[in-house]
Amino acid sequence: MLVGLFALLCVWKQFSVRDSAPDLVRRFGDGGIMVLAGYHGAFWFALLAIYGLFVPNSWRRCAVVVALIATCPFTVALVDVGRGSWPLAMRPFLYYLYGLGFWTGFGALLAVFGSHHLKVLRQQASESRELGQYRLTKRLGAGGMGEVYLAQHRLLRRPCAVKLIRPERLDDPRSRRQFEAEVQAMATLMHPNTAEIYDYGHAEDGTFYYVMEYLPGLSLDDLVRRHGPLPPARAVFLLRQICEALREAHAVGLIHRDIKPGNIIACVRGGVPDVAKLLDFGLVQTRGGSGLGEETAGPCGIAGTPAYMSPEQAAAPDRLGARSDLYSMGAVAFFLLTGQPPFVRGNVLQVLAAHRNEPAGFPSNFKEQLPADLQAVVLRCLEKDPAGRFADSGSLEQALAACGCTSAWTREKAARWWQEQAGAEGIAAAGAAADGGGTTAFPGS
Repeated sequence: MLVGLFALLCVWKQFSVRDSAPDLVRRFGDGGIMVLAGYHGAFWFALLAIYGLFVPNSWRRCAVVVALIATCPFTVALVDVGRGSWPLAMRPFLYYLYGLGFWTGFGALLAVFGSHHLKVLRQQASESRELGQYRLTKRLGAGGMGEVYLAQHRLLRRPCAVKLIRPERLDDPRSRRQFEAEVQAMATLMHPNTAEIYDYGHAEDGTFYYVMEYLPGLSLDDLVRRHGPLPPARAVFLLRQICEALREAHAVGLIHRDIKPGNIIACVRGGVPDVAKLLDFGLVQTRGGSGLGEETAGPCGIAGTPAYMSPEQAAAPDRLGARSDLYSMGAVAFFLLTGQPPFVRGNVLQVLAAHRNEPAGFPSNFKEQLPADLQAVVLRCLEKDPAGRFADSGSLEQALAACGCTSAWTREKAARWWQEQAGAEGIAAAGAAADGGGTTAFPGS
């Protein structure tokens, strides 16, 4: 708003003072027109500099806005000429444009450079924080509610991931309750395929945070988008691990409600490759219906990710059973095998309608390539009626284990894959100190 008002001031100044141009030229020659250009240009320079230095922005977005602002003085000048309002000949006009170009160009460069430099400084200052015994070193990801940082315990020197509420959410009691419920839910789970919670607490400024294991690796979403659909055997290998994590969660009455490729990480742990880790229990619900959906509702007031949610989750999100998570597992399996979720539609409402009304099916080209027994398992997970799905995650794990392709993916193949990626992309591989580096995909919501 203030930037727009300042721009209007600059336009008014440029229009109102042009009539003094003939006197300046008579008194100072060509230097007079440069004085006028400098006077007008100083206002535009100030506008550009203020925008770049005081409006938080990425340098790309700043460059776009600055480019638009920088065209304004030339547009005003050309309008003057077009209307016949310019009081001098063309030669002084070109000098005038040159002077404007100097000041606006200088201001634009300062704005873009300053915006980028200040963003780097802000990020460094933010990442150099200390929360209790933990020093934050690098931001790994951010979402609607939380931010995740790579951190190190000051005494143990062990890398870990710290998740904290975004600054603008600090004063929202509902966000704080949700955040605390998430860590409490995760802290009750001990399965090795669930992200482990190390610690939690409050910083001096009131920020609530929790600390979990750092997982160098790739989310299944990134894995498929970078490398394409997975071999059936590898997909089964990863899915069986998540079934085991869900077995524990469901046994204590927790429904995850947001199982999706982005919330599952494939990584190397303790030298073991292709370990699948389930994380982000921000939408967890107890079997009795107590949950967090009303505080984290997304499009259409629905809590969850439409591409992977069960039909009943959209219709009655407060009355879900464990089989809702099994439907999401089927949608994740479909994505791992084909590179896309079961239903791809133009908008969220159409996706939700497809989940409720349209039968899931593999595209014809995948029907010929994928094992029939594995397709049958996935499609059973995607049954509209929960009663038609597997009884529990243990039954799903057994069905996956019985697929004929299961033995085609081994720890040795997985180790070779991670070693190849370590050389190509810098991802932590088997045999490396997996707790130290690599790329990590942490959901920040």
